[in-house]
Amino acid sequence: MNKLRHIFKLGWAYKVKKAVRLSYPPYQYTIEPTNICNLECDFCPQSDPEHKKRRPAGLLTEENLILFLGKRKKIRPGNRNINFTLDGEPLINKKFPRFLELAAEDGLFSIFASNGVLLTPEMTDRFAETGPFCVSIDFASDKMVFETIRGKKGNFDLIHKNLLYLIKKAETNRNVHLNINDITSLSGGASADSLIKMKELFPQNISSRVRFYSRQFHNFCGHLEFEPNKTHYRLCPYPWVQMAVAYNGDCVPCCRDTSARSVLGNVFSDEIMNIWNGQAYQQLRHNLLNGQPELNAACKKCDLPYSGAEPRWGVEYIYRSLVRR
Repeated sequence: MNKLRHIFKLGWAYKVKKAVRLSYPPYQYTIEPTNICNLECDFCPQSDPEHKKRRPAGLLTEENLILFLGKRKKIRPGNRNINFTLDGEPLINKKFPRFLELAAEDGLFSIFASNGVLLTPEMTDRFAETGPFCVSIDFASDKMVFETIRGKKGNFDLIHKNLLYLIKKAETNRNVHLNINDITSLSGGASADSLIKMKELFPQNISSRVRFYSRQFHNFCGHLEFEPNKTHYRLCPYPWVQMAVAYNGDCVPCCRDTSARSVLGNVFSDEIMNIWNGQAYQQLRHNLLNGQPELNAACKKCDLPYSGAEPRWGVEYIYRSLVRR
């Protein structure tokens, strides 16, 4: 399917028709390499002692990724990107470099989030040889803040070194794309000032493939105790746009549902369109359309349905989410 046609169809179904049964396949795909992580950051469910009890720890296998890529290819979506993100640190899975190779062989652009600890210069070199990818890494302008809410003692300097190498690699290798996100706002810091300070930690004349952002935090379906203003309800777009797949093939509503509270089918044992238009997905969309996110386990405590007034939903965000990806 043509990319713009795909975007038009999903926009029509989401904004105009308010459909629960969709005539197009998912536009974005996320598949989880693992739900295991080497850090326990304050803002992530990995820091919740109960989180690890909700889902067994596991790894995506090469065979299952090949199965998934084949099913995705068969329905010919307009978007040529794939996200290797849900829960956990993807580089924990020793097969992850092979996953990027398989995606590149299918003509896909890989996107993943990493905490940066394991993304050594040697690993960056290996990834750069496989094909185009974009890695998103959280950082901060302040070492103490970072090592309090994000990493462990010594992580700031280690990740800074790895980021410097990624930036250098992006100068000479067009396969390398990097997003560096400032997370200082979680500690109460001023986002704009902190972003300026964080940029000063890196070379000033760098590739346009390296971008800096301030992280806008969401509550991971209730992990963070945000108190949204429930006077402004906004229809969540994810069930009309994205299919998120756990390492074991379970499909969940979005990349926020790291605990797999709402399982909508299993892509390893069923076809994508059967799940996408199955009863569970249709009911999830129906509840959201009726303004009843609390009827969906994954949406019950999520802040997203009440974040419509936030700047994250501006034109730039929509462009980055749909057109650029």
